[in-house]
Amino acid sequence: MLRKLRSRNAVLRNVASATALAAALALAVPAVASALPVPGSSGGSSDTGSGLVDGGIDIIESGIGILGNSLSGGLGSSSPSTQQCDESTQSGHDGVTETLHQLGRGGPLSFVLSYETYNVPDQIEVFYQGALLYNTGFVGDDINEGTGSVVINVPAGAATAVLVRVTGGSSTDWDYTVHCPIS
Repeated sequence: MLRKLRSRNAVLRNVASATALAAALALAVPAVASALPVPGSSGGSSDTGSGLVDGGIDIIESGIGILGNSLSGGLGSSSPSTQQCDESTQSGHDGVTETLHQLGRGGPLSFVLSYETYNVPDQIEVFYQGALLYNTGFVGDDINEGTGSVVINVPAGAATAVLVRVTGGSSTDWDYTVHCPIS
């Protein structure tokens, strides 16, 4: 698990570095080229370079979009939906679903996560303040329907919610409940 987090952090650093380098090149190289006189020109220029700056800003904004997707797990989606604790979350579609569950207070605390992934493997991950707290791995098949529950211990922190990410396969069906804190 620690190796996976380190790998993800390395990817984020690489994306940020590549974005910064692309932005620097997009602004610096054309600016230097436009400063050199063209043979046969009058030496003056009526171009203020605004097109270059606009192009550089577009590249930077693209890099920020890429970096934003990497920080959110590459989903490129808007904010996750929010639910109160003890409300069941259900789905019957492929892909990734993220839901923010309000616990009513910050950590440290413990709560029970109960889940059912039926007969198509799904993965359920629980995050607090960006840190992975629990991962079911891909569970649920024709032999073991992926029924389970676990007590999740939340460390000290200011956030009053956990993020649950479910990654589902083709024609999946699952449900889970983040129960209100027990301690």
